[in-house]
Amino acid sequence: MGLQSTGWLGAWKAVASTRAIAAESAADLAAGVRFAQQHRLRLVVKGAGHDYLGRNCAPDSLLLWTHPMQAIAVHEAFVPQGAPAGTAPVQAIRVQAGVRWLDVYAAATAAGRYVQGGGCTSVGACGGFILGSGFGSFSKRYGSGAAGLLEAEVITADGQIRRVNSHQDPELFFALRGGGGCSFAVLSAITLLSHPIPERLALVTGAVKASDDAAYRELIEAVLRFYPTHLDNPHWGEQILFNPDNSLGFRLTALDLADAEVRSSLEALLAPFRAQPDRFRVEPEFTFLPFADIWNADAWERLKPGMVTRDSQPGAPKGRFWWEGNQGEVGAFWNSYDSLWIPTQALKQRPEQVAEAFFKASRHRDFTFQINKGLSGEAAEARGRDRQTALHPDCYDAAALVICASAQQYRYPSLAGHEPNRQQGQRDARQVQQVLAELRQVFPKAGTYSNETDYFLKDAGQAQWGPHLKRLQAIKRRVDPSNLFRVHNGIGNLQG
Repeated sequence: MGLQSTGWLGAWKAVASTRAIAAESAADLAAGVRFAQQHRLRLVVKGAGHDYLGRNCAPDSLLLWTHPMQAIAVHEAFVPQGAPAGTAPVQAIRVQAGVRWLDVYAAATAAGRYVQGGGCTSVGACGGFILGSGFGSFSKRYGSGAAGLLEAEVITADGQIRRVNSHQDPELFFALRGGGGCSFAVLSAITLLSHPIPERLALVTGAVKASDDAAYRELIEAVLRFYPTHLDNPHWGEQILFNPDNSLGFRLTALDLADAEVRSSLEALLAPFRAQPDRFRVEPEFTFLPFADIWNADAWERLKPGMVTRDSQPGAPKGRFWWEGNQGEVGAFWNSYDSLWIPTQALKQRPEQVAEAFFKASRHRDFTFQINKGLSGEAAEARGRDRQTALHPDCYDAAALVICASAQQYRYPSLAGHEPNRQQGQRDARQVQQVLAELRQVFPKAGTYSNETDYFLKDAGQAQWGPHLKRLQAIKRRVDPSNLFRVHNGIGNLQG
C-alpha cells in the first residue's frame, strides 16, 4: 500500500489512513462511499500510489484501496450502454481500478492492439491519470488518455454504482475525461478505445554539448526553429532536455518511421553542429525495435542495457519493470514541481525571444520540453476525440509542456534519521520557481497540466481548465453537493 511520493516541501507528507478498505469489487467501493458519507469521514482513493500532489493520502481518513481489482477484458465489439440502436461497435479494453498500464499494454499487445495510456509502466490505468487527462509517449498520434475513455463504471457520492458514457449522463462523463482526480466519483472500471498496434518504434537518446554560453544559445534557437516543421507531428513523442551545463539531451520516440527517415530527420538539425567540432559535441544514439517489443524487458536488456529496472519484489509478476528514467521518482520527496504549455506559434513567430527565455531559464536548473504533452501536431482523428474532453484548450496549440521539478529521493518526513533536507529543498524549490518565472515572462497566461503542476498554483481553476472551469463546477455541485470527493486544488476545493 506504499506511495510513489513521500511528500512535498511545505505542503503535504505521506501518512497512513486510519481506516482502509481493500476493495475487490464496485460493491465494496460503494459500501465505502456510503460509510464515509454516513460518518462524515474524509475519503481518499488509491490504486497504484502515483501522485505528485498528495491526492491519494490524508490523515484521519478512510482509504479506498483499489489495487486488488485486477481484471482486464479485451472486447472485439464494444458498444456503450444506452447507445442508440445501430451504433457501430469498436474494439476496446476494459480494466478494473487496480490495474497498471504495463498490464494493460501486455493484454493489448497480445491481442494485436494498442491503448493510449501513460509512459510510466507502474502508473494506474484506472484513476487519476485518466481523470486528469493523461498523456503518453504517443499522444500526438492517439490523443490524451481521457480522449480514449469510452465508458466508466463509477460510484457517485450517493453510493450508487453507475455506468457513465456519452449517452448516459454525458455531463458527468465530460467531467471524468480530464476534470481532475477524485473530484466527481470513484472509478471502479473503465473501458478504453483500442487501436491497431503500430509496427515500428525508434528511440533517440544522447546529447549535444555546446562549448560555451554563446554556442548553447545558438543551439537552443536552432532546436526551437526546427521543431515546428520537423517534429511537431503524430510520429514524434517524448522530450528534449535543457541543462545548465550547456547540453541538450534527447529522449525522443519516433513511431512508424523507417529507420533511415528517423536518422535523416534528426541529421537535418544536427549536421550544422557536427561541422563545428570545436564548438559542439554531437552524440545522438538510435535504437530501433518492433513496437510489440516495447513492453518487453528482455528485449530492452538486449538492445539497450540499463534502460529498464525490473521489479524484484517478492511475488511481483514476471516481466514487471519500469523505465530507468522513472527510478528517481521512487520514494521521492518533492521540493517543487511546475509546468506550463509552450505555444507553437511563439516558436514560429518569436524564436529569438523564446530561445532567450529558455537560455535564461536553463541557467537556474534543468527542465524538459515534453513534446508528447503538447498537441499542436496531433493527428486529426485524435484531435476530434480530445475536443470532447475537459483538457485545457491551451494544450491544442502547444508545441510541448515544459516541466521543471526537484526531489530528494528516499526521504521520509515522519521517519527519524531519514527526514528531507529542508535547506536543500528550499534552495532547489527556488531554482524551479526561477525557471518558470523566466518562461512566464514570455508566456504569462499559459495553462498547466493538472496532474503535473505546482501544489501552490495561483488561480488554479483557470490555470488547469481554462474555459471549462464553470461547466466543471456546475457538474460538481450536481453530482457531489456535499463535496465528499475533495482533493487539493480539485474542482470544489480550489485555493486562491
